[in-house]
Amino acid sequence: MTQGATKGVTEGVIARLPLASWRLFVATCAVLGVGFAATELDLWWEGLSQQASVLTALVYFALAGAGLLRPATEWAWLRGAMATLLVLVGGAYLALMSGDLTEPWSLLEHVVVPILVVADYLVVGRTRGRWWWPATWTALPLAYLVYYVYGDVLLYDFLDPYAPDYQATVAGFLAATVAIGFLLLVLARARQSTYHRDIS
Repeated sequence: MTQGATKGVTEGVIARLPLASWRLFVATCAVLGVGFAATELDLWWEGLSQQASVLTALVYFALAGAGLLRPATEWAWLRGAMATLLVLVGGAYLALMSGDLTEPWSLLEHVVVPILVVADYLVVGRTRGRWWWPATWTALPLAYLVYYVYGDVLLYDFLDPYAPDYQATVAGFLAATVAIGFLLLVLARARQSTYHRDIS
């Protein structure tokens, strides 16, 4: 590789550092949330909040690294799915469990990290997704529900598989996921349209 080419690669990596640093910050907040939860909660790994935070850390560490190597890396579907999942996590915690936000782990997992991931989806990148994507974003909550049932987890009273209204609860859970996804998609597309009008 010539000196000029090497200089170009170096400058390209340096130019991509701010976005990579942002995503490392998101991942770090997710790790801190899980770390605090692990010191405070028994069987912490069974919780949807903790599993969502672990997944967020993995996704955003990977995004940070991939973005340094390939600037066009967007992973729009996955970022939208993560934003939808984390809004669901925070909303369910606050609405269904009267969540306490005084503990650092709770504040990070249910407020800070969801806000950061939603901001990343709405603001960063050009691809917002297709209209049918929110229906596919139910894959992540569904994966947790499968784990919850077959792992015989008994963490949430409202997700008791033996309760008579369990099917209705699951249907509502998934419907809320789709609704959140559509709202995020509409907001992302509206922001993109505004951006294009501003620069045209």
